[in-house]
Amino acid sequence: MDEKQENTSKWIQLAIKFAISLAALFPVYVILYVTFPASIVAVYLVSAILFALFAPWDDLKKKFLS
Repeated sequence: MDEKQENTSKWIQLAIKFAISLAALFPVYVILYVTFPASIVAVYLVSAILFALFAPWDDLKKKFLS
């Protein structure tokens, strides 16, 4: 049961990081979309995934949640 909760918690954590990544990158890609709309949505999603995976989340937590 604990393993199932850990897996669920891990997926929820990844989903939250992805949502925060989308929100953080949104202003940049709105400007790009307005100026050059070709496939910007795909680049936006890929960069949000990369940001979610490689951002220094512990440092960001300390900075913004303390």
